[in-house]
Amino acid sequence: MSLVVQKYGGSSLTSPEDIRRVAKRVVEERKKGHRVVVVVSAMGDTTDHLIQLAEQVCQKPPEREMDMLLSVGERISIALLAMAIHDWGYEAISFTGSQVGIITDTKHTEARILEIRATRLLKELEKGKIVVVAGFQGVSVNKEITTLGRGGSDTTAIALAAALKADRCEFMKDVDGVYVAEPRLVPKSRLNPELSYQEMLEMASMGAGVLKSESIEIANTHKIKIAVGSSASGKIGTIISDRSLESSRITGIVGQKELCYLNVKSENSLFINSMNKWLARNRIKTQAYAWYPDRLEIVFHCRYRDFVMGFLTSRNNKFGHIQHQLQNSIGMVAIVGTGLNFNSDLSLRIFSIFEKLGLQTKMLQVSPLKISWLLSENEVDTAIQRLYKELDYF
Repeated sequence: MSLVVQKYGGSSLTSPEDIRRVAKRVVEERKKGHRVVVVVSAMGDTTDHLIQLAEQVCQKPPEREMDMLLSVGERISIALLAMAIHDWGYEAISFTGSQVGIITDTKHTEARILEIRATRLLKELEKGKIVVVAGFQGVSVNKEITTLGRGGSDTTAIALAAALKADRCEFMKDVDGVYVAEPRLVPKSRLNPELSYQEMLEMASMGAGVLKSESIEIANTHKIKIAVGSSASGKIGTIISDRSLESSRITGIVGQKELCYLNVKSENSLFINSMNKWLARNRIKTQAYAWYPDRLEIVFHCRYRDFVMGFLTSRNNKFGHIQHQLQNSIGMVAIVGTGLNFNSDLSLRIFSIFEKLGLQTKMLQVSPLKISWLLSENEVDTAIQRLYKELDYF
């Protein structure tokens, strides 16, 4: 009997009716003879509401208590979904991240999974039950509740699929699959029927909200086949696997907002090394990075701004005077695909379009799978729309 892991996001679980519809989809999968594990996020905007609630009672909520608070959202979802599955005539059991044996490191709000002790989950599957697991959370080696950061339910689903050696992992969403451009911006955007892990990883890291980049890395390592489809229709639109890369094609035109650009200068080379180590230790994800002998240029999400600026202030005396220039309201746009190196006809076409559209940038990054650049946050949506219009036939 094959094993399928399904993941449903919060937008698929906004109401009791949605939960009953998801339960029906899960039961249909079970009726096909598969063993089923379901990973769910918090309902709708529950996580955002919980964050707002925390900020109303505390200016800077402790990270441990935020994990304790935010883990509640998924617990609501798993209990309701298990109840709805029972109502459709099948046995189900819900588990939190700690109950299912998801062991993480000790970093609150951005924990990483170290191992999964799936003995209890496997016993329930052997009894014929559908297992419903809370995404986004685990328990640290210090026995503290932890969360996995934004999009962490994706990581939960793929990590479980790898630990259980599942036949496939399905991400059921409010879209039919992975589109070249976000349908909200480009209503007739082309659907990608197939993607490689590498292409999807580049798209996810540059703002495509379909999957978290960490989940793609795990899938690539363990060769977990990913299916992305609609929670409403059950139709699968995109398969992500280790397929070979085509010589030249565009699979994504994606963008990010709420970024900061930081230019840091110091005559002390030890400071640059110190900052690099600090960024890695604190898992500050950089969207763009350039290292020169006397300075760094970094692009990162604005939620890290105060943390990063606090680090610079604390290092001023130790390493002498540190100059910095911070720019807020930055965006990034990326074209993802194959054949994007400087020596390709496609890259020549793209740079010609840049010139035609008058796109200005502080930083340009080019690799075989991605061309990305900085621009003002309010230009991101328009740039995606105009680039898609010019490049869709590739």
